[in-house]
Amino acid sequence: MFFVSFFVAKKMGVPFDKNASIAYTATGNNFELAIAVAIAVFGLNSPEAFAGVIGPLIEVPVLIALVNFTLKMKSRYNA
Repeated sequence: MFFVSFFVAKKMGVPFDKNASIAYTATGNNFELAIAVAIAVFGLNSPEAFAGVIGPLIEVPVLIALVNFTLKMKSRYNA
């Protein structure tokens, strides 16, 4: 979702600062809601709820990698 949002907005001529915030919003949209729904629907001891809790532990390093990608793209963004 991040790359699709980032490159589509770049093609549309969106400035870098706005493009980065749009891409990050598209990436993390409704994640907290998904955890709450998984716990409510499947129960606290379900594998789905466990996956919802483990998800942020994976999400944080991925978002850090996306930040590094974005910073590298900043210098080439308007070129």
